[in-house]
Amino acid sequence: MRKLPLFVSLMLLVMAVMSSVSSYDRTRQCIDEELDHALSLTIQAKGFERMKQDSIRAYRLLATPSSEHKMLTIEDPVFQRHIRTEALRSKAFIAYHITPADGLFDVKMEGKANCSMAFVWGLSDQRLSLLFCIAAFLSLLFSFRKKAAESVSMPSLPLHLTPMQQQLMDMFMKAPDHRLTKQDICDALWPHKDNAAETLYTTIRRLRNELETATGWEIVSERGKSYELRRKSDTRP
Repeated sequence: MRKLPLFVSLMLLVMAVMSSVSSYDRTRQCIDEELDHALSLTIQAKGFERMKQDSIRAYRLLATPSSEHKMLTIEDPVFQRHIRTEALRSKAFIAYHITPADGLFDVKMEGKANCSMAFVWGLSDQRLSLLFCIAAFLSLLFSFRKKAAESVSMPSLPLHLTPMQQQLMDMFMKAPDHRLTKQDICDALWPHKDNAAETLYTTIRRLRNELETATGWEIVSERGKSYELRRKSDTRP
């Protein structure tokens, strides 16, 4: 259960990334659609044949005798005026793809724009992604505060502990998740004792009885290999 806030935060961050990428892709698609629409309106206004002949004349001036396919880019004011997004206008141009064949010219037109990833991301709606990021941050903050509060909200009622029990209690309070292995306890409390198992069990049993009598905390054994100090109301999956 204690890992749940971290899992929730991770899922929220994943959703934030997915939302950001999705919004970016939608914006990229909208830009392409707007460029296509502006090109269509430009062709209607100027006429396809006129635009084609202008591009062929430019091709003849620029092409070498051995040239075949060539792409010409022209910043057309009429095309730019038909673009609704103001920030996109100065970056937009018409690309003419010209391929000569048997004295004729095949001309294809394409509306394009010099848009960096940062530019497209700036145009995209990232509010949902931002909300997910804030939620993830708050989830982590809540988790850390809860853990900190739990660390300082140990039994405060009067306890009659022996020095050894108090030392063990301090170890539980300082340990991550209030969990200690059997070896950790033996090495800290009885470093020079070859077999401290019986002493450990006795100390744990007496400290457990003291806590359960005077506080809302308990010491739970984890398969005999470790011990955890937890609230009696805590549950585990």
